[in-house]
Amino acid sequence: MVKGSPNPWHIGLPARLRKARKRAGLTRAALGPIVGLDADVTGYIESGRRLPKVGTVARLALGLAVPAGWLAFGIGDPDTSPTEATPDDMGTRLAIVRNERGLTKAALARSVNLSPSAFAKIENGGQTGVDVLAGLAKALGVSPAWLAYGEGAQTLPPRRRIRIAAEPAHAAD
Repeated sequence: MVKGSPNPWHIGLPARLRKARKRAGLTRAALGPIVGLDADVTGYIESGRRLPKVGTVARLALGLAVPAGWLAFGIGDPDTSPTEATPDDMGTRLAIVRNERGLTKAALARSVNLSPSAFAKIENGGQTGVDVLAGLAKALGVSPAWLAYGEGAQTLPPRRRIRIAAEPAHAAD
């Protein structure tokens, strides 16, 4: 990672998953079967040993009653009523924006270190990891939540820097 650049959108996914799971009152082992996954998958994701595909995040989000865009990328509010998000139209959204930007499949693939054939599979409806999707969204200048799930606005939400004001120095009594 380049020093001074913002963290990728998906970087907080393990913590968001843990927060949503605990709020739902579920153990790691209990969540997997509820959403049709192996019981160990939640633990691997929460520990950061595995980055899930966008479809896996959609299933987890549905089971935890949180928006998939929030769970995957921290975009939006976890307390809003989630819709059943699926990445089914992700390839279509990707192709539309790529064409609007005047990019070839090969050029966009190279910009995110993918082979053209791997990129073509994604654009033709295949799954991809949240890390790859976040890279594609960044390269296209769109919101990763919109690109993956059609949630929220197409434009990338602004990143805010929070500055903590220094406390005024108190004069010695």
